[in-house]
Amino acid sequence: MRRVVGTIVLILLMWCFGLALIVQAEHSRQDDWTEYIELICLDSKICPELVEAVIERESGWDPTAVNGDCVGLMQVDQIIHWRRAQELNCLDLMDPYDNIRVGVSILEDLAERYEDPAAALMFYNAGYSDKLGIRAYENGVISSYANEILERAAELERLHGK
Repeated sequence: MRRVVGTIVLILLMWCFGLALIVQAEHSRQDDWTEYIELICLDSKICPELVEAVIERESGWDPTAVNGDCVGLMQVDQIIHWRRAQELNCLDLMDPYDNIRVGVSILEDLAERYEDPAAALMFYNAGYSDKLGIRAYENGVISSYANEILERAAELERLHGK
């Protein structure tokens, strides 16, 4: 009986240790991506915290996330943005670094076009949609998507001492 209990305890300890290593590896990858975001945002008009907030909302930091044609950390539409990806030499939108690079490029263009982060986020999320996209913004509506990301970005800025 003691051997059975000892074996079960050993298996549980090994499982917990393995789970801890997996969580640690995932956190390390997220740290690498966060550093990359900081780096590419140096030459951008987009703050890194906004990119991080988009990633949290779009994929929960899951680089394998897929929703229809939208893939990766930033849920980049691989059909709509294939040309942009090629121009940036980002050949694999499932690669977290390529995905972030293309996503930041999209956000940069939208921020320049609309001059308001809320409008840029609404277009990023829903395009020309009357209910959630840029047409809704033009009618005085700010979507919960845009509000949530802007609030989270502000919170991340405070956490980063900005």
